[in-house]
Formats: sequence, structure tokens, C-alpha cells
Amino acid sequence: MKKVLCLASLVALIALDSYAKDYREDIHGGIAHANFMQDNRTAFTAGYGITKSLDNKMLLGVSFDADFVDLADGSLIGAGTDFKVGYNVWERLNAYGILGAKLQSVDGDAAYGLGFGVGVDYPINKDLSAAVEYKDYTMNASNISDYDYKTLGLVLKYAF
Repeated sequence: MKKVLCLASLVALIALDSYAKDYREDIHGGIAHANFMQDNRTAFTAGYGITKSLDNKMLLGVSFDADFVDLADGSLIGAGTDFKVGYNVWERLNAYGILGAKLQSVDGDAAYGLGFGVGVDYPINKDLSAAVEYKDYTMNASNISDYDYKTLGLVLKYAF
């Protein structure tokens, strides 16, 4: 699984370098409403992303994120990769679909999973943009029961 994720990340980065007119890197942080095993919590996320705008208004992106959720009886720490394909819908408004992979530790119990989602992104100014994203992961765990991990959040991105 780890080899597949590394290979997919490498292919995505190489593909992003081709046929693009606009290349942006960003660091981002966000807060989200997270649903973990029917328990609603607040999730905090930080990460790094790369987005390319193609000549036909298509967008390709990849982001690497770390997240933290304070649970009632412990904590959830995770890391993930999201691949994004989107379109410049209206002037500066971008809409995109997300395919992702995530590794999590729930009080020392490991979990991994794949997921999907949707998002919209709008630049506030030249360097700062805001995004709203929904993500839904199906997680397979080692010592706890399998679970769904869903988030709906606001992400602020600083591009450089």
C-alpha cells in the first residue's frame, strides 16, 4: 500500500509538470467538522499542496496533509495525500473532485483507507485563497473496528 501511494504521488508530480501554464505551491491550514465512529469532533489540518492550471481551464493538484482530532478518550493523528482534478468554473472560482489516501493512528491503533470528496476554492488575493472541502474515507483498522471518517472543513492556503 505504501509503495503504491509513493508511486502514485511521484507520477502525479511528474504529470503536473507537463502541459501547464500556471504552477502554484501552497502551505495550508484548516479546521473541519469531523465525524469519527458516529462522534462529531473538530479536526485541525496543516499541509503542503501543488496545483497546475492547464490551458483548457482544467486543474490538477496534489496535497500532503497532517491532521489531529481530540477524541473523548484519546486522540486521532493522521497523514494523507489527496489528488485533485477540477475546473475553473467562473472567473476565479475553482471546483474539483478529490481522491485520497490516509493513514491514521487512533490511540496507537493503526488505520489506513481510501476516500473521495469535493471542494471549491476561491482566491481572496494574489497569495491567499480559501477552500471548502468535503471528504469521506473508508478506514481499515488493525485493533479496532473499521470505520468511516468524514470531514467538512474550511482551508486557508498561502501560495508562494
